[in-house]
Amino acid sequence: MKRDKWVHVKVSESEKDSWNRLAESSGFTLSDLIRQQLGAAEMVHREPVKKRRVKRVDPALIRELAKIGNNLNQIARWANTHKSEADAVAVLRALLSVERQMLGIPTQPPVRREEDSDAH
Repeated sequence: MKRDKWVHVKVSESEKDSWNRLAESSGFTLSDLIRQQLGAAEMVHREPVKKRRVKRVDPALIRELAKIGNNLNQIARWANTHKSEADAVAVLRALLSVERQMLGIPTQPPVRREEDSDAH
């Protein structure tokens, strides 16, 4: 049988050591021991793990948020560099500009109208 697929399992250091000792004392490789144990194991019913749904976000929104984040970082860097001579009015003006940008970003995707969908 061709075995060319990998299965990755994270374990603690003590688990790994224990499994390796068990495999060695049984005369198996760790892979063979795991295959043997899983083949003989009774399956225990568990509730399926619920996968979290990831909502898609408009790439344009992500770009706008990145621009705003960059602006905030530049303001913070400037304010930290020039603490003693920081012009509070200039910093507040820059922060207000960022706030205005954020207020202009839609929080929900635009609703498509019927005539928009007919054009596609």
